[in-house]
Amino acid sequence: MVASAQRAVPQTIGENEVAQPMRRRQAADRSGVQDRLAHAIEAQVVPRLLLSRLHGQVCGDYGLLAGAGPKEAEVVTLAERLLVDDVAGAHAMIEAMFARGATHEEIFLELFAPTARLLGLWWEEDRCDFGIVTLGLLRLRQFLRTYGASFEAAAPLRDPRRRIVIASPPDEQHSFGRDMLAAFFRRAGWDVWECPPQAVGDIAALVRREWFALVGISASGADRIEGIATTIRSIRSASRNSGIGIMVGGPVFSRHPDCVALVGADATAIDGKQATLQAERLLDLLARRD
Repeated sequence: MVASAQRAVPQTIGENEVAQPMRRRQAADRSGVQDRLAHAIEAQVVPRLLLSRLHGQVCGDYGLLAGAGPKEAEVVTLAERLLVDDVAGAHAMIEAMFARGATHEEIFLELFAPTARLLGLWWEEDRCDFGIVTLGLLRLRQFLRTYGASFEAAAPLRDPRRRIVIASPPDEQHSFGRDMLAAFFRRAGWDVWECPPQAVGDIAALVRREWFALVGISASGADRIEGIATTIRSIRSASRNSGIGIMVGGPVFSRHPDCVALVGADATAIDGKQATLQAERLLDLLARRD
């Protein structure tokens, strides 16, 4: 009986016989995990790190270029050089900005436009006489036309449905704002007609003879308000396009936005770039009215 009982008891398995297979399976599992981890790092993590590094380099380079635009002090310097008719010095200054990475748009909006405003302010404050300011603005206008060719070179094909006449009110002395607007509209693919300061009847005759989607009027001083209102009424009465849109711009409308409705215009903008965007919105609005 004792012998039978002893035979009935299972034989005890040694510890090493159990532990060794387990260690082999664990080692195999670790090896598989390591292989999968290495593959994941090679396939996903490393490329992302490389892209992140490349992105950082691009952003860093862009950050350097982002500071290439004109500075406030340079606006003052350019205005001073224009007042003494230092054309060569002004030209060298502009070229240096292009060389450091400034774009045409930055030069136009952040250098030329504020320089024109500063010259006008100095005249209003009697820091310089009208003749000197006029000469300075004439030189600035020449720079605008010189660099405008390159600025407009990338313009899309002109759309005949996007035809605009850019005018100045009667008795307007300076045409820099009109020229700036014209450059941005041409760059945006508009068919631009420029109308110099002249009698109200002449502008009315033009819109009666030619079809325009929009009219843009640029004015420098508050004393032009009455003349602008008269011009707009004449344009609407004579226009071949009964739904013609009219935009106004210039310091007077930047300082007094309520004057936009006062003169009977549809919209305004603070600069040439915003003017093209506003023009597109205005066309959409006018199209929905029809």
